[in-house]
Amino acid sequence: MSKRSISASQLSWLRTELEAWRAAGAIDDPQRVLALYETDEDIAERAHSNGILALMAVAGTLVALAVLLAVGYNWSEMPRALKVAGAVIGTLAAHAAAFGLRYRRGSRVGAEVMFFVGCLLYGAAIGQIAQAFHINAHYPDGLFWWAVGVLPLALMLDTVLLHVLLCAILAVWVGTEVIGFRDLGGWLFGRPPGVPNCAPALPLFVALGAWWSYRKNAPAALALYAPLLAWWLILQPLAWKLDANPVFLIGGVGAVLLLLAESHPRGSAFAIPLRLWGFALAGGALIPLGSYDFNRYDVRAESTPFALAVPALIVILVAVALGAAWLLRRRKGEADAPLLELRHGVPLALAVLFAGLAQWYAASGGGDSGAVVPTVLANAAILAAGVWLVGVGLREERRRPFGYGVAYLLLWAVVRYFDLFGGVGGMLGAAALFMVCGGVLFGVAQYWRKRKEVRHA
Repeated sequence: MSKRSISASQLSWLRTELEAWRAAGAIDDPQRVLALYETDEDIAERAHSNGILALMAVAGTLVALAVLLAVGYNWSEMPRALKVAGAVIGTLAAHAAAFGLRYRRGSRVGAEVMFFVGCLLYGAAIGQIAQAFHINAHYPDGLFWWAVGVLPLALMLDTVLLHVLLCAILAVWVGTEVIGFRDLGGWLFGRPPGVPNCAPALPLFVALGAWWSYRKNAPAALALYAPLLAWWLILQPLAWKLDANPVFLIGGVGAVLLLLAESHPRGSAFAIPLRLWGFALAGGALIPLGSYDFNRYDVRAESTPFALAVPALIVILVAVALGAAWLLRRRKGEADAPLLELRHGVPLALAVLFAGLAQWYAASGGGDSGAVVPTVLANAAILAAGVWLVGVGLREERRRPFGYGVAYLLLWAVVRYFDLFGGVGGMLGAAALFMVCGGVLFGVAQYWRKRKEVRHA
């Protein structure tokens, strides 16, 4: 049976707790438990392999670029048949070498890098063949078929290397389709009129990538697909020609990611990337919304279609998130557990806030009369979100969310000071503010240090 992956800090904690459990008579043989997990040598070897893989991936990228530059330098002198043959043979040779390294020599790292190089050459071959035959097509289609070719290999292999390439390709594809060609119809065996060019295939890629992440126990891959999905969602009003300030949708998408994070079991590694990106989006959207001048001048009264579309999309996303959480719990035999708990309160409240603000601007007409309520609510939400993130850190005994929550509250204090009192306090007021913030951070660091000492005593 293969050993379960574990970090060095987790292994140290486990050893300490196992000794305490043995001393209390809860277990007889701690080594039987430790045998289920990686040893220090296994952890070091895994980190070493990941480092080598990253270096070789950079080297492979440089080699592929060198080959492409050499071909490009002689491109005009090459006959068409040689151009096509070189593109096809180079791609096939790289993949054949990768299969040989993986299944004949058992070199996992070498095979991953060669597959990566082969996928780069595959994308280049699409462009080279099109250029050789002077094909003037819709160029985002080339990115789409490049992603389609990379997807099977990314799902077949064991590392996130090809997922990095796949997400980068898909992000560029979505951006070029929606931003550059939103006037075209949606692509589905042609471009039917009336259907926006919203890149509808993207959720399928994300679903397959997320499935691979959970199947391979790879939270790092989920950290790639979460922002990719958020990018696609944020672009949807643009695709549907609902041009307006995107801050409400950005915040709403972030709130849904936070909801997904809190739907995981406590301490789950898969909650970390979802919480990171969710708080970056939701918390980042709240900072400008906490400014009266921003609400007064930069957020106009939105049109009725946009005011209805944003809440509807956020409600749909919340329902999908809760449905996914229920399916995940059912798979683990926890379907009877409550779907919503107290820890879901802040993410749900943020989703309701961003959905309601879009409606508020449509109803109030914006301007001076419509800016007070959003400003007050946004500042209250900033305080709630910062305190909630500090609570996450305390609940899970993790210093990063605890520190990020404190830093977020301090950022809010600094921004609001310059927003409201910068012209009154001047340089001395700013100096006093920074002194207070520094003292708060020093006190927080001491608090965390003493907390850890008490828990390990």
